[in-house]
Amino acid sequence: MKKTLFLVLVLIMAAGVVFASGSSQNGPVTLRFSWWGTDARHEATLAVISAFEKANPNIKIEPEYGAQTGYNEKKTTEFASRTAPDIFQIETGAGPEYQKLGVLNNLSKLSSIKFDKFDSNFLVTNGQFGTGSQYAIPTGMAGTALVVNKTLADKIGIDLTKQFDWEQLIVWGQQVRAYDPTIYLLSANAEHSMPFFVRAYARQLNGAPIIDDAKKVLNMTEAQFTQCFDLIDRLYKSGTAAPAAYKAPFGNQDQNDPNWIAGKYVAHVGYSSSAEVVQAANPSVEYVAGALPLLANRKSDAWFNDTPQYMGIYANTKYPEEAAKFLDFFFNSEEAAKILGTVRSVPPTAMAQKIVTDSGVLNKLTAASVARSITYNGRSDAGLTTSAEPTKILLDAYEAVSYGSKTPATAARDVVEQLNAFLARSR
Repeated sequence: MKKTLFLVLVLIMAAGVVFASGSSQNGPVTLRFSWWGTDARHEATLAVISAFEKANPNIKIEPEYGAQTGYNEKKTTEFASRTAPDIFQIETGAGPEYQKLGVLNNLSKLSSIKFDKFDSNFLVTNGQFGTGSQYAIPTGMAGTALVVNKTLADKIGIDLTKQFDWEQLIVWGQQVRAYDPTIYLLSANAEHSMPFFVRAYARQLNGAPIIDDAKKVLNMTEAQFTQCFDLIDRLYKSGTAAPAAYKAPFGNQDQNDPNWIAGKYVAHVGYSSSAEVVQAANPSVEYVAGALPLLANRKSDAWFNDTPQYMGIYANTKYPEEAAKFLDFFFNSEEAAKILGTVRSVPPTAMAQKIVTDSGVLNKLTAASVARSITYNGRSDAGLTTSAEPTKILLDAYEAVSYGSKTPATAARDVVEQLNAFLARSR
């Protein structure tokens, strides 16, 4: 989202939004539902829609699906013009921002959806955004993952399953290049790697997100940003990570990179939700879930297990109870659980987890990646740090350093200046 939170809020207020109450309709109802994802996710979601419509003939769901690129920008425009879908998938970082904007319906006030099949503690940290009410539903359980081509790692003599620090990545990167100059240690796309190398590193340094939400000030100093960007600079200059210019055309779809398919990387920087996808792109080798890097003097492990996305209901929908009824079917029915499988990572309820485990649908590498992320004691930095403008600022800086167009010191100075300007407007 390129527009700021402030601008969107002004536009929404200017439009005179009057949010709908939790009324239910007996006649025909049409609901729009938007999401992004892979073809497998699209097909499974369409099948669930079909099953729901058969059971509820008075409710029609109009699907709106596509790629993740540009999704948040489109939502910003829809919120400002009051044309957002009734139900929509939400990026985890955008969830708290949407709640503060007032564009999410308070699901706790809707009678047509129940949360008794969810772990209550997981809901507190995933979708309540510190309010005590459920504004979004976690679609699954996921964490950051380092998906390791064990077959290749063993040939080179590298063991990424044992705990290591950040500097060890560069040591291994040089070892990989010495073994074969056409191979890289890391397949690191910017969208996945910025949270990995910037936000997680920051949480380890300070035990807190980059931004203090309550005080609306930076927890991270310019010197610490320089330290972080220096690591990223050396990752690329040493050949530990594949060149940024080469990776850019593939976006966050590492499975489409011919070098990944050919087994030219030791590890994929991503999430547990991407593990099965990259595994399927090159199934001829053995994969394992690697450990995640830690600073020796860290204040937090930083790594945590949360949800890969949320589902929410638009606060201005005309049919909140019907939308809630669909989401209740989506998350709480065994029929939907069997159809959806693991297209949105490990399911968020014990009922659905048992179904995918018993059926053999739950991918072992995905399960191992989630189990690995659970071993760390970090907490999510969802809030201002993950909102649209700070995310863009950090992503731009990551890309500038990875391309070599900015020095670590210059990138750090610019990030501090831009984030402080954002915070000044937010106060």
